[in-house]
Amino acid sequence: MTFPLAGLLRVRGAQERVAAEQLSRASADRAAAEAAEQTAISSLADISAQIDDPRALMAMAAARAAGRSTLSDLQAIVDMRRGAESEAKSAHVDARRELKGLERLEAGHRVESTRAELAAEQSVLDEMAVVNASRREGSAA
Repeated sequence: MTFPLAGLLRVRGAQERVAAEQLSRASADRAAAEAAEQTAISSLADISAQIDDPRALMAMAAARAAGRSTLSDLQAIVDMRRGAESEAKSAHVDARRELKGLERLEAGHRVESTRAELAAEQSVLDEMAVVNASRREGSAA
């Protein structure tokens, strides 16, 4: 006896795999954004504080302003990627919960099917035993 929700179980399994892939991609994107943020922070720290002339001061000020602007943008991207990762994690948890619920139903169905098959087999064996016993009684008489 086949599980009546087998098609839905396959769909939920596919949905869970897609959600897991999206979570993996979101985690990788977040990690890449955090790495870019750390690179920008270290680049800003590497800007020399040694000033020799007014042009160097202007260049350093411009570099720091551009670096801070870039860092601000990267921090916004990191926040967005963390949010996307959180949403993907939530979607994966939901998909996993739905899949597990159907898997539990399938396991229960399998147990009941096996129980019904064993009961039918036992009934056949009991019937055969009764027929054999009545034959022996008939031939003994």
